[in-house]
Amino acid sequence: SISDACPSKNATAAALAGRRCRKPCQPQNSRCRRATVCLCDHECGYSCINLANFCPVPPTVAQARNITITRGNSPNATAPYRYNDRARYVCEPGYDLVTDDNHLCHGRRGWTGSSICTPQCGRYDAITVREKRMICGQICRTDSDCATGYQCRCDESCGLRCVRNNLTCEDVPAVRNATIQYVGSGLDRIAHYICAEGFYLASGSTSRRCAGSGTWDGIEPTCERITCSNPSPAIRNTGGRVVGWVRGPYYVGTQFSFACRSNQRLIGSRTRRCESNGRWSGVPIACDNRRRQNEIRCSHPGYPVNGRILRGGTGSRRFQVGQQVTFACDYNYVLVGEPTQTCLYHLQWSGSGAPVCVDPRFPDDAQSAAQQITRNSAQIAAQMNAPRDASLSRSITAGHEGGNEIYFLIDLSRSVSDDALKNSLLFAEKLVTRFAGGTNKTAHYGIIVFASRPNVTFNSKEEISQLNTTQIVKHLRQIYADKNAKRIAIGSGTNTGAALTVLKDMLAVSYQEDRSDDRHRHCFIFTDGKHNDGQDPVRMVQRILLEFHTNPPQFYSISSCEVCRRGGRIARNALKELRGLAGNKPENFVRIESFHLLQTYVDQVIDVRIDYSKCGQAGKVGSVKNKARFGRVLGGSKAVDRAWPWQAIVTIKATHPNVHKVSGCYSVANFLGGGSIINNKWVLTAYHLFADMEEDNTQWYKIFRVTFGFYRRPISRNDFKTKLSPTTTVFNVEKITKHPQYNYDTYDYDIALIELGQQVRLNQDKNLWLDVPNSFGWVNYTDYIRPVCIPCMPNNCLNEHLQGKGLIPANSTAQQICDIEKDYVLSGGENQGAAVVTGYGHETEREAGEGKTNASLHLKQGLVKLKPDNICVQFIQQWREIHTDRMICASSASTEPDKVTDACKGDSGGPLVRELYNENNRKSCWVQVGIVSWGYGCGKSTHLPGVGSRLRPGIYTNLPLLMPWVNQTISEN
Repeated sequence: SISDACPSKNATAAALAGRRCRKPCQPQNSRCRRATVCLCDHECGYSCINLANFCPVPPTVAQARNITITRGNSPNATAPYRYNDRARYVCEPGYDLVTDDNHLCHGRRGWTGSSICTPQCGRYDAITVREKRMICGQICRTDSDCATGYQCRCDESCGLRCVRNNLTCEDVPAVRNATIQYVGSGLDRIAHYICAEGFYLASGSTSRRCAGSGTWDGIEPTCERITCSNPSPAIRNTGGRVVGWVRGPYYVGTQFSFACRSNQRLIGSRTRRCESNGRWSGVPIACDNRRRQNEIRCSHPGYPVNGRILRGGTGSRRFQVGQQVTFACDYNYVLVGEPTQTCLYHLQWSGSGAPVCVDPRFPDDAQSAAQQITRNSAQIAAQMNAPRDASLSRSITAGHEGGNEIYFLIDLSRSVSDDALKNSLLFAEKLVTRFAGGTNKTAHYGIIVFASRPNVTFNSKEEISQLNTTQIVKHLRQIYADKNAKRIAIGSGTNTGAALTVLKDMLAVSYQEDRSDDRHRHCFIFTDGKHNDGQDPVRMVQRILLEFHTNPPQFYSISSCEVCRRGGRIARNALKELRGLAGNKPENFVRIESFHLLQTYVDQVIDVRIDYSKCGQAGKVGSVKNKARFGRVLGGSKAVDRAWPWQAIVTIKATHPNVHKVSGCYSVANFLGGGSIINNKWVLTAYHLFADMEEDNTQWYKIFRVTFGFYRRPISRNDFKTKLSPTTTVFNVEKITKHPQYNYDTYDYDIALIELGQQVRLNQDKNLWLDVPNSFGWVNYTDYIRPVCIPCMPNNCLNEHLQGKGLIPANSTAQQICDIEKDYVLSGGENQGAAVVTGYGHETEREAGEGKTNASLHLKQGLVKLKPDNICVQFIQQWREIHTDRMICASSASTEPDKVTDACKGDSGGPLVRELYNENNRKSCWVQVGIVSWGYGCGKSTHLPGVGSRLRPGIYTNLPLLMPWVNQTISEN
């Protein structure tokens, strides 16, 4: 409609619009004749208009995608076009509408106004132009603003400028100790600098762009040599020395050996090499005074290179159980590891000993970054969900249980160049594709971009349509296409904390929906440095981890950190923050030299493979080692995913093919107990699980199944539709072999081997088990399914451990080695007899024969302590039972009422394992020494004459003693 306030006639404006004005008039005193009426004719003011005149098709505007024409309140008006019809243009993606976006049909059969679609471009950024030493050309909006031979193009921080057609830049000057990689052409040509091995980019630009002026933006870089610090003070502080020490500098490849006094032993890496990240290879070293007889203490934790022990390291250096030490780094170095550590019950430091003090100037090398990315992406891929839709084209539903949620927080601040943004988004695309593993598996995704303000660009939970991996990638690519508009909208600062606040709100909704609390959430933060706006982002990460502590999200920080290479206080603070964004987990932090190198890293990842067949490799078990109460059956907390990958579950097979029976497989009624994977074909367990069901026919054992790879029992009908993890593998039983001397009354020789049969899986409707083709009798190892080590077997880590300690004499026979291994794992050893038992058994204290089983929904873990045979005999005799050499016993490592742990009904057949910890490489291997067999109640105490009240031990099958039978059975089959 026409406004009540009509402008006065403006002949100049009319001329600029390319039109002449008709006869003027006034509504109250019309002078119009011949079927004309007095109406407001826009810039011509009130004029005599012939309403029978029509306008032609609106003019074409370059780079406009379509035209919308409205008539009054009616959209999509069609020809003929009448007076005051309105035409509106929409530009193509990548272009912005400027000048006038409204065109009105006027009285001279034409259209008012003009529209221009210009290339979408950020505003002129004087700060970045100055920093990159850019030369900006003539300002323009369209090509017509430029001289012949020039185009109006987006010249990054210069904004829209006139750029010469067929622009080319000569190659950048060579840089000493660097190679140059070129990508793109013309205005999009980028020169990437990659320093040679042993050098780092100390100053200048990591990449330079061919600017509109025909010159390269940025500053020519310099590559300087990477050096490691003097390792001598760290070893001298513990009484040792560097063999063949020479004065520095110590360049990459420099190698030193270390030695201790005659009354000391060397802990850590005997030989260390200066690596390309400016750190010494291997494990920090220390000289530890040899232990006195029966002395119970931790070894010396050592001193970090470029660091010191701030508190707790003075005196006799006899570190008793419970003693704490605090580490600190020298100025300008950043501590990686636990700053305060405690000597634990099992005689290990809570943080494994001295941390590392790193120089923030030096980035991670490509190999270590590739290994970290491989490990993390492989674990995430293992948790991906398959879609429910039969067409395989749709993702999981918004209300799904379990599986993954993946969030990307992407820095769009001024300091992130277009090329760096493109490469970080490309890396995110490759991660998404890698997580899916070339399948139709997917997850929920959330994408947040941030600068001074955050912006949620994608949240799959709010999308009406379901999304697949291809569509997630499209959303990431759209971020780059819309980068300039988004940067205008969200500012130029780096407010990482604001993005994390938005993430926290998204996570809160997710956790509220996740009733079973079994989804896995992974948050990737891509940024080029420290925040300069808003709240402390590290505190925000800590708040998120604290608020959702029962199932915390994983944070990953990937950064180029350009200020880090400058060194000093600013670099130190920046690196500390970036590590904090990864939850201070070194394995979740990657500091790269440039985002361009991420492409190199992710391509290298393809060739890196993890060997899952190595036995005894537990997952994250720090919670069970660092606390007196180990989260196992009685009053404990659940084990984390992948903690004990050899854990098996033995159940009774549902014989009737319907949902109720299938879902009942893991109910208390059908749940028998545990077991442990010892190789791809065999599971070790206790025979008493099956004794009451043994029959005369040769097929009686066909009623059982074995399950691997999950940490929560699915027990309801809905569980099977949503909570049977993609990491789970299920097998029928082909055969159960018991020890021929098994005693049904005393549980003597309580051991059995399960031979795996046909692998099965649930059908699409989750109501029937189906055979998996070509999978008979062989379980494939994954991050969730790995074998445990057992004594007297080839290639077990126990043999390697004892060889390293010099406890196996040369020329020992196989039987002699086996005997040495047996004695070692059943002794108190170096950890006061500490062992861990795992299972799904009863969760409350109970007397023998008491009540119905209250099995745990989650796999639990607990610390127990091996007891001498004479203690076992005293208890068993009081119970009027029989003790034999085939039995060992263990009771809770804690006597505090709320910290008591013990095996109980439902844990039977599960493993009792001991840790072999190598102080020289800080790696652990777990060896099974027992099988949960029987006990007299769970977690109860008994009064022993002359001793007093003591916790009753649980009785376990002595596995080392029965290994000859295990080996014979496997070899015969």
